[in-house]
Amino acid sequence: MAAISYQNAPIGSDDVEFEYDRDEDTGEVYMTDAETRQYYVTRQRQSYSLSLDYDINPNHKLFFKGIYNRRHDWENRYRISYKDLDKSADGEAEVEIETKGGAHDKHDARLELQQTMDFSIGGEHLFGNLMMDWGASYARASEDRPQERYFNLKQEGLTLDVVNPGTEFPYISDNITVHEGTWEVDALTESEEDIHEVDAKFHVDFELPFRKDEFSNTLKFGAKYAHKDKHKNIEQYDYKDSYTDTYGSEYMQHLATQIREDYIPGDGQYRPNDFVSKGYLADLPLSSMEGERNWEESSGNFDASENVTSAYVRFDQHLGRRHQLVLGVRLEATRLEYEGWNWFKPTKEQEDAGMTEGIESTGKRKNNYINVLPSVLYKFDVSDDFKLRASFTNTLARPDYSDLVPNVALNLDDGEVSIGNPDLTPAISYNFDLSADYYFKSIGLVSAGLFYKRINDFIVEQRSSGAYEGYPDFDFDEIKTSINGGDADLFGVEVSYQRDFGFIAPALKCIGFYGNYTYTYSKVNNFNFEGRENEKDLRMPGSPEHLANASLYFEKNGWNARLSYNFASEFIDEMGEHAALDRYYDSVNYLDLNASYTFGKKVKCTVYAEANNLLNQPLRYYQGTKDRTMQAEYYGVKVNAGFKIAF
Repeated sequence: MAAISYQNAPIGSDDVEFEYDRDEDTGEVYMTDAETRQYYVTRQRQSYSLSLDYDINPNHKLFFKGIYNRRHDWENRYRISYKDLDKSADGEAEVEIETKGGAHDKHDARLELQQTMDFSIGGEHLFGNLMMDWGASYARASEDRPQERYFNLKQEGLTLDVVNPGTEFPYISDNITVHEGTWEVDALTESEEDIHEVDAKFHVDFELPFRKDEFSNTLKFGAKYAHKDKHKNIEQYDYKDSYTDTYGSEYMQHLATQIREDYIPGDGQYRPNDFVSKGYLADLPLSSMEGERNWEESSGNFDASENVTSAYVRFDQHLGRRHQLVLGVRLEATRLEYEGWNWFKPTKEQEDAGMTEGIESTGKRKNNYINVLPSVLYKFDVSDDFKLRASFTNTLARPDYSDLVPNVALNLDDGEVSIGNPDLTPAISYNFDLSADYYFKSIGLVSAGLFYKRINDFIVEQRSSGAYEGYPDFDFDEIKTSINGGDADLFGVEVSYQRDFGFIAPALKCIGFYGNYTYTYSKVNNFNFEGRENEKDLRMPGSPEHLANASLYFEKNGWNARLSYNFASEFIDEMGEHAALDRYYDSVNYLDLNASYTFGKKVKCTVYAEANNLLNQPLRYYQGTKDRTMQAEYYGVKVNAGFKIAF
């Protein structure tokens, strides 16, 4: 079986972002920065796949599967940044106007090229009563951003008027344009980014049945080896000095108006503005200009290697016709090796005294650990239509690569330090689940479940301020590192219902409903977060309290239509130095409509249309309280229609 697909679509978004800080003496939270952003994106997707099966004989089968995906994102971004708003009363605020683009052969836009490929071979074999299956795979994923360019203009020494601070959509009432005031080129950069990951795996599994009556049992066992290599490399150069020396303010002759009149956030509070045009940015001959290396961009580069060797054994035992017990245990041995870069930027006084900015290798750091993960599952078929399940499982979630890199990014000039933590351990979850399912005589299902999870050593980014080791007399504004933040208890209930309306009247069998709801209560214990150790009633970061999905569908004579609704309540996404600075992912409400009609016998033809995000749900974060917006990005309604033929 072979398949090819191609899609090319223009998309974009309107976005506002805000930053806040807290006065340590009064506890007051105030706005420090604000941004207006507009994105224009052309997205192209390609996919190619091939699947081959070879049945050698009834007892032996081989297969090959391969898939290659390629995604181009050509993006232009236009951003206005208002900085140091807390110093505005003293006339020390500043404004930056920035264009993001790329070279001419990249459509004058920043190209993000993502590619994934996955090739696997395997087999299934029966040797008497012993069933064996095996598989080997090779996968590679990459992201390249060649010749990504930014042109940034800056004006300093401003007094700006912030309207409605602390509300959902504050804004700057001053009419800031590049045609007024004194502007300078603050940055003209070009960067090259290369990120790639290679993943190789091999597994073999065996299944051996013993009895085949009402007390039948089966032994399953197997092993798996997985190896991953991940590499990240970014190089960026700044050409602002060379540009100013050569071209002065020539950019004033190459401006383009962006930020549309119908810009979505803020209900018309944001006005159109002029930016350096993407065509002019693409035209600049940066390769012939002298640039200065931006070491901060390279401080996140790393090489990482991960090897996981695992084995399991499982025993399935039927206890009569209606009872089944499944016992299992999995052993995982993890070996990690990371190497990154430390970055140091001195203060202006230190730089004048001869200190220089730069990066140096961290050297290789290793970490090994072993996890034993047991599980128990009990099934009870009360009747053919009513089934009960109870289980205990032990699972883990490993830290992200970027959190483990043993690097230190030390910016004395801005008073900031970011620290990698190679000693992070995986979060371990102990899960208890109880569920009941009832199947209707007609097509349909109602189910309910209870669950409890005990999560140890969950991972969170810690933000603090003050002194950092080696610099006891230096007062840092921000110290960031990822830590094992503590333990958490989660209790929850989930219910779902699915059924067509044929039980009301046979004519309504073509109409049906599906819905589910999950409630989760979470509580953090033993919180290991500097300055917040004694907080009570803190929810687990990343855990929404309410989740709900509902769908009304129609299916008859080739017609198919579905109206779907999805809801999730807000949750803590990122923790700040104080609770008032916690970042929340706001609640979401999505409504989508899909419809299609299929006709034909030997050749199937389908006409389809879909409209997504009918409620224009934004991506929104807020800080501390719901009205204090950190980011609100709107995408509008997405409509797609087409025609499919299946031979």
